[in-house]
Amino acid sequence: MRITLFLSIILTSYLSGCLHKPPNPPTPPPFKKAPHFLNFETGANIKSLAFEGPYLWLGLSSGIIRYDTRTQDQYKIYTNRNTKGLLANGIYKIAVDAKGNKWIGTYGGGLSHFNGRRWQTFTPYGGGEVTYGPAWTIYPTGSGLGDLWVYDILFEGDSTWIATWKGASHFDGKSFVTYTEEAGLLDKWVYAIAKDKNGLLWFGTEGGLNSFDGSTWKGYTHKDGLGAKIMRPKHEENSATEHHRQHQKDNQMGNPNYVLDIAIDDNNVLWIGTWGAGLSRFDGRNWQTYVAGNNSIGGNFVHALEIDKQGILWAGTDGGVSRFDGTNWITYTTQDGLQDNNVFSIAFDASGNKWFGTWTGLSKMID
Repeated sequence: MRITLFLSIILTSYLSGCLHKPPNPPTPPPFKKAPHFLNFETGANIKSLAFEGPYLWLGLSSGIIRYDTRTQDQYKIYTNRNTKGLLANGIYKIAVDAKGNKWIGTYGGGLSHFNGRRWQTFTPYGGGEVTYGPAWTIYPTGSGLGDLWVYDILFEGDSTWIATWKGASHFDGKSFVTYTEEAGLLDKWVYAIAKDKNGLLWFGTEGGLNSFDGSTWKGYTHKDGLGAKIMRPKHEENSATEHHRQHQKDNQMGNPNYVLDIAIDDNNVLWIGTWGAGLSRFDGRNWQTYVAGNNSIGGNFVHALEIDKQGILWAGTDGGVSRFDGTNWITYTTQDGLQDNNVFSIAFDASGNKWFGTWTGLSKMID
């Protein structure tokens, strides 16, 4: 029996939506367990999901929602109008550190930090409270955040790595050091950061995959085995923004070197999602790439990757959300009740339920 909640959410001028019952899916094949989906329609795409206890933080193209998952309709909205801390409403990444602080990567508004009471924002030019008073620090040239566009965040001890469109920035709590092509990055447009079991850092860029051991950079591209040969000409959801085009980059075509996300499993194997060239697996020596098809990943644009407590890989693609147990793939789409087939973010709650951020809203999958 499909479980359905009804929730009417009235948001600000930026956000609006309601929770609705998805259409009944067709009878799945024998190997495919029929899921239960609860769908929250937001009217804006959800690029990031992060849990803080029972609270689910949603980063949307038009602001932030903190949803209390213990309830049907308890939520709070954060935008640049009501926070006096966010400089932009386009949110690409939300990460929660060990102390419960929220770190928010934005489109064009830099990196914001929220401890539950106070907001701080970091830019290439300065940081602090955006009152721009005594609490605002002006950074000397080259010591600020790499760029105003932030795509990923990784905590490493008391420091933080930030993926930006002008390099990978390392923040020690006071100032930033930004690494670009001059240091060894294949491309300064950085979208993903991960750390493996050996302490090696991995960076997904628009020009390939980089590793960094603290002193030496190493790069991997399609020539080494990253990504599949492009098999389809154009993605219907082109993410090349005006900011992107200003720098003579326009990725309408698939690109095997364009890394969107990275996940690392318990065997220290890297899983790398690409822009239109499928999902690559790299064990340090050998490469294998999965492309959309029967008993394979659902789509070739792999936006999000997460591994659950059972070691199952989940991939958010342009063709639904795919599950891989190491042998078999199962893909869930709108025919199964998923809110939308373009899946951009994935999170798991304490009970093991899966949550997916899509182009038009949020889906909760109940096993």
